Amino acid sequence: MRTAAYKDTEEAVLQWFKTARDQNVPVSGPLLIAKAQEFASKLGDDFKFTIGWLERFKGRHSITFKRVCGESKSVADGTDAMKAWASSLQTILAEYSPSDIFNADETGLFFRLLPDKTLEFKEVDCHGGKNSKERVTVMVWSNMSGNEKLPLLVIGKSKKPRCFKGIKTLPTAYEANKKAWITSELFTAWLKQLDRRFQRQKRKVAMIVDNCPAHPKVKDLKAITLFFLPPNTTSKTQPMDQGIIQNLKIHYRKLVIMKQLESIERNKELQITVLDALRMLYQAWDRVTDKTIKNCFRHANFVSAATNEHADSPDSDEEDPEDDIPLAALRLRVPFDDYAQIDETVITTEAVSDKDIVDNIIAARHKEAEEDEEEEVSEPTEPPKKKPILQKVDAALEVIQDWIEMTEDTEDLLPSYQKIHRRVTSAQVRASVLVQSTLTALLSDCASDRDVN
Repeated sequence: MRTAAYKDTEEAVLQWFKTARDQNVPVSGPLLIAKAQEFASKLGDDFKFTIGWLERFKGRHSITFKRVCGESKSVADGTDAMKAWASSLQTILAEYSPSDIFNADETGLFFRLLPDKTLEFKEVDCHGGKNSKERVTVMVWSNMSGNEKLPLLVIGKSKKPRCFKGIKTLPTAYEANKKAWITSELFTAWLKQLDRRFQRQKRKVAMIVDNCPAHPKVKDLKAITLFFLPPNTTSKTQPMDQGIIQNLKIHYRKLVIMKQLESIERNKELQITVLDALRMLYQAWDRVTDKTIKNCFRHANFVSAATNEHADSPDSDEEDPEDDIPLAALRLRVPFDDYAQIDETVITTEAVSDKDIVDNIIAARHKEAEEDEEEEVSEPTEPPKKKPILQKVDAALEVIQDWIEMTEDTEDLLPSYQKIHRRVTSAQVRASVLVQSTLTALLSDCASDRDVN
């Protein structure tokens, strides 16, 4: 098959076509040729696009001409797309173990948003602060068994928020761009990083994602095989949409309310930075159980025909025995379900315009990332924290050890405590050796000076 003579223009046309179809816009042959000519003039490509080019373009990218019929965006089990997916899914389930079948999806999160409703006496007026709509995008991925939750990827607007000053280790992976969206470049980079990880583990993995423009077909993957869900079916076919993301947000909102109550008790103004959001997302993701994940996969029909397992309802309201505020108690305080799902429809993927496509391709030509032009993002002003000295860390560990030993049912915390203790002890030894070598060198220099004199 002939390759494209003008790769940049063809890439621009392909991106535009994917975006148009994702928005359910009908695209005809003449319209595609007109867009190709438009992109060519903007990118400086001198080429006359013809019907012959169109046929070769369609062949290179497996595009065919279909009649638009029926109601758009409808999801029915009996459609050809759903039947084809059901068949493909059974093949995936037969070829891969549940531990090697992953699903990934992104969601928007208003990370500073507080509840805007409360119980109050009828005669008392309610006044609250401004509802913050500052958001991040969170990429959530897990395997079908629920025993391997991959680290969250959080995408913000600022490349280096002020709250990151002095921080060397973040609770989650973090990237940034001006819209805080998942882009095809970010998705490709992180998928390749995962591919190297699975390759080192000598695993073959199926990664199932929806077919939005931010999820391109990534080439040269060694351990991961990408599978795409049929268009406009994710409400039924996407495991993450069956309750996993909702469960993550429920746990996150609980932690936000706990932080709010803590601020009230300390008589301090509540401040939630991007770093605070990453910390709470890490804790929330840790509290999503493997049982919830397995049930959500089964609810999306990730069930082998041979086993015929029963698909339980997703445990989106599953209680965590370590929660300081049970969900039932939260519902008495605020309309919690509405609060937990308030950002459910936030746009998380790139809505690419013609200018965006051209700018991205021109930037790629010169190897310049548009994200480098950092956008200022308002952050709560706090004095920068200083790194604790090892003596203080050691003293804090003694307090933690006392608490563990004096509290019942805390045996499961001992491995984590020992891991931190070993790391701090090792750091103390290195610091001691460094001080000793410095003193030895200093004394040696002094002795040399005396000998000279």
